[in-house]
Amino acid sequence: MNKFHLLGLLAIAWATPQASAQDATCPALPAGSNLHWQQQAGNGFTVCRALDGERQVIGVMLTSSPTVNLQRRNREEEGSIGAYEVHWYQPEIAVSTGERKRVTIVELGDDRYAQVWVDAANDAELRQLLSLAEGIALN
Repeated sequence: MNKFHLLGLLAIAWATPQASAQDATCPALPAGSNLHWQQQAGNGFTVCRALDGERQVIGVMLTSSPTVNLQRRNREEEGSIGAYEVHWYQPEIAVSTGERKRVTIVELGDDRYAQVWVDAANDAELRQLLSLAEGIALN
């Protein structure tokens, strides 16, 4: 995934209108997380941004097919999100900049996927957010 692809994906996600009732809804955040979702829907996807105040720290895109290509060479940690085992990857854009970001794709079944990403300010927050992501209830 190159940085222009990731930036394009995020720009499209940001520019989409608010979700309607028939669209997918954001999964439950772990109790006590003090985060809240900002939800937006596009054509065939729903983007959920977990905000800490005004800053996005976790994102989930629910879609019928993944839009990112994760490179094995960028694999960092193993973990879980709810009942799903995952590998976290450092996005290409963060490889060259040293930013503390991670992304993974979860296959939910029936042509449903969740692309999950974490945007941390430092290593300690990255560990905290990856731990918090474990409690997201993906269905």
